Amino acid sequence: MPIYETFAKRRRNSERAGEPILFQQNELPLQFRIQVGYILDDAIGDFYNASSIIAYNVRLSIWSRIHDTLVREMGVQSLSNDRGNVRTRCRDFLFRYPDIDDVLSLIELAFVNLKSDLRAFLGPQSPEGAIEELNLRFREHGIGYQYQGGQIILVESLYLYTEAVQPAIGLLYDLHFEGAMQEFMGAHKHFRDGNNKEAIAGAENAFESTMKAICDQRGWAYSTEKATATNLIDLIFQHGLIPTEMQSHFTALRSTLESGLPTVRNRGGRGGHGQGIEVVDVPDYLAAYCLHLAATNIVLLAEAHNSVP
Repeated sequence: MPIYETFAKRRRNSERAGEPILFQQNELPLQFRIQVGYILDDAIGDFYNASSIIAYNVRLSIWSRIHDTLVREMGVQSLSNDRGNVRTRCRDFLFRYPDIDDVLSLIELAFVNLKSDLRAFLGPQSPEGAIEELNLRFREHGIGYQYQGGQIILVESLYLYTEAVQPAIGLLYDLHFEGAMQEFMGAHKHFRDGNNKEAIAGAENAFESTMKAICDQRGWAYSTEKATATNLIDLIFQHGLIPTEMQSHFTALRSTLESGLPTVRNRGGRGGHGQGIEVVDVPDYLAAYCLHLAATNIVLLAEAHNSVP
């Protein structure tokens, strides 16, 4: 089901614009839990609108498997003190249980059980649509999990978020590179919202803006009309931001800086050009790669700028 951007959501996003908030793994907000409940009702179906006894039994079977599997693994008799049916107990657990690992276990079990040979008797949302919405809700709330390959996993490059993305934000803030920081945070916002092409474009914009800010602070002139990533990289190497005696060790790095991110953007994000008649679908892993690559490059350049006279 499409995610609608309400006035309240737009207002909150506007108020939080520019804040360095990334993924977290320590909380599942009630709003997120309730949204997952709606997704499961659409994908599995509840008990009250079953159109036939077959539909009722199919839905009961799936909710029962979710409930019975989890209580067995947790070593408890029931997921809730609620005396209602298994769907009600699962939902009560989803909404109220404090341990997020166990709640994520329930969500994972539910999504594993979405596919059924009797889909015609389940809810209107397809398993694929339910998975897509779940992952968008994770991103929307800044929760560092995704459902992939039948499992809920930590955001695949959590180490990079800790070691590259967060330091990049801190360095941009400390150096007062406000334009680059806004673009970098905007790229992450696009990624959380599932706008992968915009995320790639924003990642390169932040990378290029970082180089421009360094050149501006150091008085290195460049043509605003020809300030491409490649030209800016040339300028930075020409001025020895990376020490001359170490340049041989940075051959692979320079190749990545020159062709890695810009090329990905040109092919995936289209580098600001139109996408033609066919809509280009950029996969999540490619957008994530671009964000991580941009963060790593920004950290390197900013730290060099801080260290090199």
